[in-house]
Amino acid sequence: MALETGLLIDHAETIERLTALLDAQWPDWYNPRGASARTDLSERMRRDGLPLGIVALVDGEVAGTCAVTAGSGGVVTERSPWLSGLVVAPEMRRRGVGRAMLGRARQEARRLGHQWIYALTADAAGLFEAEGWVEVDRIEVAGVPHRVFRARA
Repeated sequence: MALETGLLIDHAETIERLTALLDAQWPDWYNPRGASARTDLSERMRRDGLPLGIVALVDGEVAGTCAVTAGSGGVVTERSPWLSGLVVAPEMRRRGVGRAMLGRARQEARRLGHQWIYALTADAAGLFEAEGWVEVDRIEVAGVPHRVFRARA
């Protein structure tokens, strides 16, 4: 299995598959709110600055995506940047894809001059803990408990 991560701007051919993946995995976020996965991905098509899109490929097939962004989940805070929008295709889970994207997000945050990177999660705390991220806060977003993690970029 060949797993690679790259900047979304260098893999524009993945936009269609990533749009479908985001729409399927987060229907509450994209459809009812009127938000557009395609628009979010388009805004992440850059090499420098935020938001910065990252894509993961397994044997050349789209496996997942995430971004390094100024904020996360609508949370306004002095903390920045954030790893956000982390999603792995269901058929690609448990293959190290999430771990690889966490590592690439840290690398990109460091490249952009940041000392720390944060993440907000309701469901993936185990992944962040396993990768050495440290919990720094607990908050509620839309009535749902979330944990805030931090890692050195």
